[in-house]
Amino acid sequence: MSLILVQILNGLQYGLLLFLAASGLTLVFGILGVINLAHGSFYMIGAYLALTLTLHFGDIFIALAAGIPLAFVLGMAIEWLFVRHLYKRDHLQQVLLTFALILVFNEAQQSIWGNYPKSIPMPSYLSWSISLTSDLGYPVYRIALMAICVALALVMMFVIQKTRVGRLIRAAESNPEMVEALGYDSRILFRMVFAAGAALAAAAGILAAPVESAYPGIGDRVLIISF
Repeated sequence: MSLILVQILNGLQYGLLLFLAASGLTLVFGILGVINLAHGSFYMIGAYLALTLTLHFGDIFIALAAGIPLAFVLGMAIEWLFVRHLYKRDHLQQVLLTFALILVFNEAQQSIWGNYPKSIPMPSYLSWSISLTSDLGYPVYRIALMAICVALALVMMFVIQKTRVGRLIRAAESNPEMVEALGYDSRILFRMVFAAGAALAAAAGILAAPVESAYPGIGDRVLIISF
């Protein structure tokens, strides 16, 4: 029974990570109508940001706090350079362009970080385990990871449903002309939505990095499961 409990906890932890990554994919497709095959690449970028920032700052949670804004800025740049041209095009062109972005991101990853898996250390204060039985424990970091995923999901729900920015984003999705008439730039709102989706995927990658390591193609599996 203790082994079953561990597997249930592992499944819950992995499911929350996938939810965090897939929520960004759903946000982009639901509001922007863009099929973003490169979404898993942001998960991969998050894992490698965790590697670089943890080596620099010495703590995965500081890396998370620094990595989310960096991924948000990268998402805004990708939307401005490429994705904004796809809103009125068919899904085939969206698939082709975002697949090309996968190839670009993979080549950039190999050029910067190499082809070998990299391990990311867990913070020392969360490297212990909670005892489930006399001879079986469960890592505290995985529990903290689940708690952070839930917290980020609640923050995302609050922003979309309860804030002025969230109401403007939902209004821009259904009637962008009306939002423009009210004096708001729907293009900026859409850019923020895409960047938020990229940041969510990167946050999932950063959190997962100490558990899964960072390796080439890590985001491809997440993308397939998310779809």
